[in-house]
Amino acid sequence: MKIEWNKVTWYSKLIAVILFVVVFYFGFSLGKEAGEIVPTIPVQIPVVKPINTVSYSCDAGKTIVAAFYQGVAKPVAAGDMPIPTGSVVLKLSDGRSMTLPQTISADGGRYANKDESFVFWSKGNGAFVTESDPNIQTYSNCVTK
Repeated sequence: MKIEWNKVTWYSKLIAVILFVVVFYFGFSLGKEAGEIVPTIPVQIPVVKPINTVSYSCDAGKTIVAAFYQGVAKPVAAGDMPIPTGSVVLKLSDGRSMTLPQTISADGGRYANKDESFVFWSKGNGAFVTESDPNIQTYSNCVTK
């Protein structure tokens, strides 16, 4: 009888994985009583902090709080325009909150939802928002507080 070592190795690995899962599961669940604390494996979630948070005062008593986040740099070919990867989290005075990805802009920062029905622009200490129609500013003449 000829033994195929590749199959033996594959089966051995499969059995080892199954045994690990069974031991892991029963190791944490055996002896578990109501109210007993069961040890868990700690998971570290990276905390992403904004690179800047700005509060704006706008016309008609409106306000915007914008938290700007830096994206991960993506390599570009020589001569190509870099693609922005940042984002902004907005809190508007009308109660809405949203996260928008950064989009290409010739000047300043431009952030928009997928269909561009909501666009937040910032440049220097000013900002504005357009909704539905790019010519209608729903938050206008916003300046940093």
